[in-house]
Amino acid sequence: MSEELARMAAQQEALRNELQQLSNQENKDGQGSLGNLDQLAKQMEQTEKDLVNRKLSQETINRQEEILTRLLESEKAEREREQDEKRQSNEAQDNMFRNPGQFEEYKKLKMKEIELLKTIPPGLNAFYKNLVNYYFQTLEN
Repeated sequence: MSEELARMAAQQEALRNELQQLSNQENKDGQGSLGNLDQLAKQMEQTEKDLVNRKLSQETINRQEEILTRLLESEKAEREREQDEKRQSNEAQDNMFRNPGQFEEYKKLKMKEIELLKTIPPGLNAFYKNLVNYYFQTLEN
């Protein structure tokens, strides 16, 4: 039994050391993206002491369950952060959608309308005739 407790304490210590190393690595930029891992490390250390001193109680078991829960939450948060969808930009595409048949039909209709408008009623004075001619010249350009 004591051999088993010593092995569990050693495993707990190894986990705590890895956790502290991960905490130092992730929190070196000051953001604290993994949360408060220092408190978790203190709880792990307390569990180690209980294992070494052979003081297994319900409190120790509850502490271990809380440690496990927090580690799983941290793992889930890290996984979600890795899968975070980032917006990506896409280059604009020059797609020219033209229908030459419809364009030719449009040009014919436009020319018919212009010819219809060019038939000027004879009652216009010279100023308005010049104005209409100027308008049609700008349309053709």
